[in-house]
Amino acid sequence: MSRPQPRRSKRPSQGIAALALAGAGLLLAAACGSTKGSAASQEALEPAEPVLVEVDFSDLLASSYDGRVARMAPARVVRDAAQGPVITLRNKSGLVVDLSALELRGQRADDDIDEASGVGILIEDCEDVTLKGGLVGGYKVCVRVVDSTGVRIEGMRFDGWYGARLRSTAFTEDLSDWIYPHENDSGEWEREYGGAISATDCRSVTIAGCRGRRGQNGILLTRCGDSEVYDNDFSFLSGWGLGMYRSSDNVVSHNIFDYCVRGYSHDVYWRGQDSAGILMFEGCARNVVAKNSATHSGDGIFLYAGNDLVVDGDGDAIGSDENLFWDNDLRFSVANAVEATFSRGNVVIANDLSGAHQHGVWGGYSSEMVIVDNRIHDVRGPAITIEHGQDCVIADNHIEDCEVGVEAYWDEDPELVGGPFGRIRATDSLGHLVVYNDFVDNVLDFVVRGTTALTFHGNTYEPGTREPYFEDIRAESDPSLDTLTVQRWLDALDGAYPSGNFSSVTLDPWTGRIPVTLQRWRDWDPPTDLPGGQVVRAEERGAFKGGLESIVIGEWGPWDLRSGAPRPERRRPGGLLEEAEWDALWFTWQKGLSDPRTQEAEFRARAESPLVEQRVANFVNPWATEEIRRVVGNDLFGLFATTRVKLPADGVYELSTTTDDGVRVYIDDELVIEDWTLHAATRDVVTMPLAAGEHTIRLEYFQIQGGAALVVELRAAD
Repeated sequence: MSRPQPRRSKRPSQGIAALALAGAGLLLAAACGSTKGSAASQEALEPAEPVLVEVDFSDLLASSYDGRVARMAPARVVRDAAQGPVITLRNKSGLVVDLSALELRGQRADDDIDEASGVGILIEDCEDVTLKGGLVGGYKVCVRVVDSTGVRIEGMRFDGWYGARLRSTAFTEDLSDWIYPHENDSGEWEREYGGAISATDCRSVTIAGCRGRRGQNGILLTRCGDSEVYDNDFSFLSGWGLGMYRSSDNVVSHNIFDYCVRGYSHDVYWRGQDSAGILMFEGCARNVVAKNSATHSGDGIFLYAGNDLVVDGDGDAIGSDENLFWDNDLRFSVANAVEATFSRGNVVIANDLSGAHQHGVWGGYSSEMVIVDNRIHDVRGPAITIEHGQDCVIADNHIEDCEVGVEAYWDEDPELVGGPFGRIRATDSLGHLVVYNDFVDNVLDFVVRGTTALTFHGNTYEPGTREPYFEDIRAESDPSLDTLTVQRWLDALDGAYPSGNFSSVTLDPWTGRIPVTLQRWRDWDPPTDLPGGQVVRAEERGAFKGGLESIVIGEWGPWDLRSGAPRPERRRPGGLLEEAEWDALWFTWQKGLSDPRTQEAEFRARAESPLVEQRVANFVNPWATEEIRRVVGNDLFGLFATTRVKLPADGVYELSTTTDDGVRVYIDDELVIEDWTLHAATRDVVTMPLAAGEHTIRLEYFQIQGGAALVVELRAAD
């Protein structure tokens, strides 16, 4: 779509451009046809001493060079990433570097990707430079662009760059797997999480037609503007397909960011751990995100205003405001198809938000959000939730087979309402317009509480025969108006009733006039000049493989089921304890009478009358079997267990537990792990020298309420 072109500084022509190469000798050997370095005679080049030189293309660094375009000769280069970038472009203008015949790796393709480090290609302080073709992998950041204008990266492939080893299993979540996108002003994303392509402090960057697999994050844009990202495919990653930070006025279109997910085990846990197809944090405003696929991800789109507003309470800071999300396929999100929080004026129009596990749209503390003409089916939670939001428009959506259709509420939230954000922004729940939506076969059409000045009109309800429950519902402008009259303002024009619950709610009557905001988006003409044209919907590509059940997480991230790769084995935790058998007993306890945290003697006495006493396999949950779960229940129980393990050799060993709630572990009667508290799933680790031979391991555990987890593992520390 048309946008004002940024001003670009003019640099004098450099004549025959110079390319700065680290390790230039490697490429020179290939380019000059040396049999020692040619791709035909050598699969991989061994690392060489680092060299940084300015080399003129007339010295046959490239197989051909016409004064503007340099084409690299065929080569496969494996070079230790610690030696620095293999290719560095600095202070270049008007240069095209064609890497189509080059494979460049910082480590070998079969090395563990959590060992990847360094930068493969660095572009710094350049203008109108194009990098195209080739395959890069084995780095923390494969291509890094800094302080540049008009850089174009096109048609590149990325394979096996950095990704953290995931500790969560199919049986239990490990909280150490969570990623934290909230800080990136000092390059935290690159340093902690890496990416295939990272652009920082750039204008008018174009990233087009690139593809990446086997890594954590695909494309990172930090403080970038007026840029275009289109026709890319970064799918099956364990973090973000596209991550944006303080990046505004960009266009993201026709990309595929499917299965960018972690923190999921089907029907066991589904937290997403802040993974997302598209992530937008800290002042990302006025971006156009259109015609992308980001299915089966942690969130389809995850947008957050930023710490400037929420944590620091900076009233002059911009949020992630006025972004347009149009015609995206965001189905089957582990958490939310769209999460847009603490922001103003975002527009979510004509997207497919179906199949999400938690919400179709989560709009916490959002104002003036427009949610129009979306398809939201089969969401296991609410289709649309607006918490502490103001003046949102929810119109023309088709909401079907969801747990809740529309939820709006205010609740006690002192940290935010009374904190820095609440001091500079409104936190009431008020003023929403809910009109002309179709509600079909939802468990509840509405759940609304603590919300004022709502307007309902023209919605349809099927079956429309289950009248909602009301507790304190009134007219906003006239509290004395008959309650039954106010309630009927919710009904469809044909008299059908919505289902749901309303408490402490005031309504405004329909005035008969379409509000300006809604009319604007009904009359809006979608852009016809979006860059790119890649077909993104999986069914149209012949790539649809199912819903949430198709997400399978392995040690390095989601299974690339479209590649034909074998399904990862169901990893049973335990290490040296995988085949262990425990002599275990389960017993119940009572709050106030035998709480393990405050009344331990009474708690231990309860173990003398166990509900179950049995020999079981190594623990992947606190019950060992479904039969034991049915007897013991989910809450307020204790577990004592003992096993023996035979170690093959003297050495240093690592013992770890993942628990929710309290745990103690003894080895040969020595206490080695203790976290005797109420806590979410937490991993505790200890390393210790142990002698070869048999050792006794004794486990004590308690569960309070809610989530529960128990995994015990023993491994050689090396």
